[in-house]
Amino acid sequence: MRNEAPEQGRRPFDGEALYRTHVRSLYGFIYSKVGNREAAEDLTSDVFLRALAHIDPSREEHSIIAWLYRVARNVVNDYWRVGKSAHVIALDEVRNLRDSSVAPDIARQDQAARKANELLNMLPQNYHDVLYYRLIEGLSISETAAIMATTTANVKVMQHRALKRAAEIRESE
Repeated sequence: MRNEAPEQGRRPFDGEALYRTHVRSLYGFIYSKVGNREAAEDLTSDVFLRALAHIDPSREEHSIIAWLYRVARNVVNDYWRVGKSAHVIALDEVRNLRDSSVAPDIARQDQAARKANELLNMLPQNYHDVLYYRLIEGLSISETAAIMATTTANVKVMQHRALKRAAEIRESE
């Protein structure tokens, strides 16, 4: 009869030790992908819940770690896929918005709009048009290209050159 002892070199699986050892690095990985502390904490716990439910304790430790990161990547992908339309706002942002009772400075907005309009009028017509359509009208690159009867690549180049030229004009003043 065979001896039923565990294989040499393999320790019994310890989920708590796995968690303690890798929670910080997985949290850091997830936080770098989502950019939100609360969401990263929730997703990190989801990773460990999923992992502990499906883990194969006979695997080597390095294989388990690689698998944990694969689970984390999938959890992050699910987060972005499902929550693409959801906008997460930090609690501190809400408090700051609620606490700030500063009314918008309409005179300053008018002055900025007047300066922007003057700057647009100093640009060549095609630069003026591309910035007007893209920034003021909010049209897409393809919509701007259709109106201006040019290619989307040309619109991108013109927009870049127009912004560069506007910055040069502004600096010279």
